[in-house]
Amino acid sequence: MCWLIRRYGYFWPTKMKDCIHYSKGCEACQRHGPIQQAPSVPMNPIVKPWSFRVCAMDLIGRIYPASSKQHYFIILATNYFTKWVEAKPVKSTTSQEIITFIEEQIIQRFGIPESITIDRECSFIYGEMLDMAEAFKFKLLQSTPYCAQANGQAESSNKVIINIIRKMLEKNPKQWHEKLSETLWAYRTSRREATSMTPYALTYGHDAILPMEIAVQSLIIAHQHSLIGQNYSQAMLLELEGLDTSRIDTLNKLLARKQVVSRAYNKRVKNKSFEEGGNSLESSFAPWNTYSWLWKMVTYMGMSFHN
Repeated sequence: MCWLIRRYGYFWPTKMKDCIHYSKGCEACQRHGPIQQAPSVPMNPIVKPWSFRVCAMDLIGRIYPASSKQHYFIILATNYFTKWVEAKPVKSTTSQEIITFIEEQIIQRFGIPESITIDRECSFIYGEMLDMAEAFKFKLLQSTPYCAQANGQAESSNKVIINIIRKMLEKNPKQWHEKLSETLWAYRTSRREATSMTPYALTYGHDAILPMEIAVQSLIIAHQHSLIGQNYSQAMLLELEGLDTSRIDTLNKLLARKQVVSRAYNKRVKNKSFEEGGNSLESSFAPWNTYSWLWKMVTYMGMSFHN
């Protein structure tokens, strides 16, 4: 547009700015142009410095093929701070299955959490789930379609667990439910990039003894056999004292990492503002074609949304 205006012999100092402003207000351009994917608000990073006080929970599935025992789903919960993962194969995603998982895998192992972040899956927001949260006095925080990153920790764990299972089950995929415990063991004893420690060490204060350390005796095994009585107890207490220091160091690393990610994300932010009474376009998929869009004009009435 700017080039055509110059070709016809017209010029003014704010020509480029005015052309951009005009094209942004063109209704045809808004309807048929690419949908802007840039975020509209800055990132608000969340850091939870307490072990097993806040968890992210999600579902993997429906899984094909199903396991040999007809499991189609995996319920998965990840602790925000230690990155410890609990998972369980299930045949269905009823509210009772979810409640049993929370009781057995979270509450009875690590205590009652302060909050659990979940997606807006129907199984997570039944009345029984809300009653359970009220009974145990923890919060159910739901991520919305407009802010799916709010449950990003669960999504990240999902990808890792799925990739590990795929590597282990190339020949017999229907046995994935039997390999799930080994998958969790591999995840818990592997160092996480975000914390520079294993989830096992952040949870229990020392690294797990791996089977390979028995076959090829490691230094810790040799040293452990030489300790007796009071010396062994003192060594265990020293490990527990160092756990607090390790967790503080991990917290500092998480804070620094969150700031780096937040700065990179905020560079892409493009503010969007609406005036009361103004018109805006609302999009939806066309029912006859998944890749077509339907648009309708709606009037902004000055509503505000709160998280």
